[in-house]
Amino acid sequence: MTKAADRLFEFSNQHLDLIARDDESIMGWRYQPSVVFTGGEGVKLIDIDGKDYYDCSAGMMCLVLGHGHPELVDTIKSQAERIVHLSSWYSNPWAIELAELVASTLPGDLSVTNYAVTGSEANEIAMRMVLGATSGFDICTVVRGLHGGSLAAESATTVGGARKRGLGPLSLPAVTNCIVPPFYYRAPVQDRDEWDRISLQLTAEMIEHTTSQEVAGILIESMMVAGGMIVPSKFWMRGLREIADRWGALLIFDEAQLAPGRTGKMWGFEHYDVQPDIVTYAKGMSAGFPVCAAVTTPAIAECAAGTKGLPWAGTYSTDPLPCAVALKQLQIVIRDRLVERCAALGGALKQGLLALQQRHECIGDVRGEGFYQMLDIVTDPATRTPDPEMAERIRYFALAEGLVMICVKNFIRISPPAIMTDAELDDMIGRLGTAIERAKSEQVGQTNYSTSSSLAADPA
Repeated sequence: MTKAADRLFEFSNQHLDLIARDDESIMGWRYQPSVVFTGGEGVKLIDIDGKDYYDCSAGMMCLVLGHGHPELVDTIKSQAERIVHLSSWYSNPWAIELAELVASTLPGDLSVTNYAVTGSEANEIAMRMVLGATSGFDICTVVRGLHGGSLAAESATTVGGARKRGLGPLSLPAVTNCIVPPFYYRAPVQDRDEWDRISLQLTAEMIEHTTSQEVAGILIESMMVAGGMIVPSKFWMRGLREIADRWGALLIFDEAQLAPGRTGKMWGFEHYDVQPDIVTYAKGMSAGFPVCAAVTTPAIAECAAGTKGLPWAGTYSTDPLPCAVALKQLQIVIRDRLVERCAALGGALKQGLLALQQRHECIGDVRGEGFYQMLDIVTDPATRTPDPEMAERIRYFALAEGLVMICVKNFIRISPPAIMTDAELDDMIGRLGTAIERAKSEQVGQTNYSTSSSLAADPA
């Protein structure tokens, strides 16, 4: 972003100094301008100058209850006074109760938890489980899927960008990115049923011809968010379940960005009436703390235990403090019926975004499920050509309008905390409309979208 564009933001000298120090001392991705935040309240973030912004992504899709929820604050305080950390060779009541409560929300026999600290670790545990519980070798993943940043999870990730550049020598050969996604908006045929049939047929053929034919597992997000908010049909997802069964493979659902309740169901996979063998959770179930997990059945757990380094545990897995906070959050989600609230909020959000689409041709499509929606920004709705430049301009002006949003390539994600009020939602949509108008009419120079994140579009 040009320096002229940054004049839209009136930062204090203290703020500018912190931005410069952050740039010099921390190696990390930053949107421009690089705002420094010091507080949060409800659905709002507060920067060091006291300006507030709607948090349109609930942190990193973690804060279902927003910032500073009083019951979570009380839990953090009381737990910190009691016990924070414990050797993972021992257990504690909060880890046990969290595992039991999560299991009570899952179908079938999904009741055995192996804890982790990050979503990447949770997915790697799931990979170990399928290898340990079957005689298989290959783990098949969907093109346009994202499953984490550690080496095995990165091998399973296929959204491109700088995050994978140069990692070829470290990629796992047993991970085969061979599942053709049900990306209806940009499919070569526009009939959804026909693309379901074609993509499932291609997937079956790819598994046959690109794997060892010793398939241990299929790993997939319930919605492929980073890959473009791809929402499969029930038919497609059931077809994938059938393909897994055909090869004797276990089906893993990666729910990192979706549970609990974000899609209007407790778990995203519930929209498809498909029974997984393993479920991984992270982000939203964590309340922003380092507690994630893979959950499977007693039969699979018993078969996999003692192989492939299972059970797996790190230094901080099952720590009492994050388990207590995650437990309290899930109790509140259930008590306050926030799953149903996400369904209602999602309907209102979708209608608001569709209204913006009617006014702005740069919005090619609005996709998502429940209170997790995405704008697909295009140069022309007829050609559906992605426009990451315009998407980044919208994100930039949205920040100027007091909206903190995630923009990856030409995809703008919208997933605020589930505690948002109807009035706040209307205000947020109104500000977004203003930001889109400004992005279309105001000249601020070229945005450097290629350096915005590890998932950024290639300017070439």
